[in-house]
Amino acid sequence: MLEYEQKYTIIEKTCLAMVWAIQKLRHYLLSNRVLLLSRMDPLKYLFEKPALTGRTARWLLLLSEFDITYVTQKSIKGRVIAEQLADSPVENNKILKAEFPDEEIMTVEDEVPDTKWLMYFDGAVNNRGQGVGAVLVSPRKEYIPISIKLQFKCTNNMTEYEACISGLEAAMALHIQDLDVLGDSILIICQINRNWKTREDKLIPYNTYLESLVRKVRNITFTHLSRTRNHFADALTTLASMLNISATMEVQPLEVRFQWASTYVNAIEIAARCSDGKPWYTDIKNLILGKGHPPEASGKERRSLQKLASNFVICGEELYRRSFYGIQLLCIDEDQAAELVEQTHEGVCGPHMNGKMLSRKILRLGYYWPTMEADCFAYVK
Repeated sequence: MLEYEQKYTIIEKTCLAMVWAIQKLRHYLLSNRVLLLSRMDPLKYLFEKPALTGRTARWLLLLSEFDITYVTQKSIKGRVIAEQLADSPVENNKILKAEFPDEEIMTVEDEVPDTKWLMYFDGAVNNRGQGVGAVLVSPRKEYIPISIKLQFKCTNNMTEYEACISGLEAAMALHIQDLDVLGDSILIICQINRNWKTREDKLIPYNTYLESLVRKVRNITFTHLSRTRNHFADALTTLASMLNISATMEVQPLEVRFQWASTYVNAIEIAARCSDGKPWYTDIKNLILGKGHPPEASGKERRSLQKLASNFVICGEELYRRSFYGIQLLCIDEDQAAELVEQTHEGVCGPHMNGKMLSRKILRLGYYWPTMEADCFAYVK
């Protein structure tokens, strides 16, 4: 009856397996009611579909002579186990004893905090110059970047040694004694681990000086790293090698910030806080109605406003913003927003949620204004 060389769907495979199992127990199942427990929805689909065609109809016809009822699999609750233990007590009233092999231990010490630092290094030579970069990472995931532009001619291997030595000197200045050095130059890693011999005359002084620095660190390891995992040090190296600056020029520390929205959105948020007596969406509404741009707007501001207005639509007299989920969000002014935040947070059945949940709930209610999340956080605080 089983033809395994044919191609079956998941529903057909399930039904075929059930037919085969029931045929084995045919005599027993004919005299009893069968409850079919399964987590698979295809079985429920088969038993509840009014009309079937093909092989599944033939197999269900074979199952029709049995009293089979489909039951979904339920979760096992702790109460069921307790009732089973109560109905089936232990014979001779035996008391179950639990053995604790570590019962004599009175205290457990906390885990020793990780004190290992990480150092990534990389060097580069291109037609614009030479540069090295290193990054020190503390156990608390604090990053200390080092970027140096070399003003003398050197090879690529020499820049790798320069980067490693510069990062190691910075680590020693911070009195770091537990360090893991990671670099993408297999030559430097193998030579400092003494797996390879240093034969090039230009690299011998570098290797000797690096070994003298390594002996001053209590616990240090050198590990080879792929270039794709050394992107931070590689970016610092490229920055130092590509910059064309003079020795007298003073460069402030580089700051990397995160921006989660477009720049024109930030401009709209600033304009929304201005107390000019008009709602924040006045210019957007006028543009959609065909009244044109504000007369004092520059060319860049006109393009930003045009791009921003593409996300809004007017329905009747109200302005709505198109959301990601296709829901039209009603745009409200500052006074309406303050009242809505208060009612949602601590009004009737207000759950007193945090700022992020409060802003998400207002979005689900169908309202929008640009400074929604900042206002919710300020109100909750």
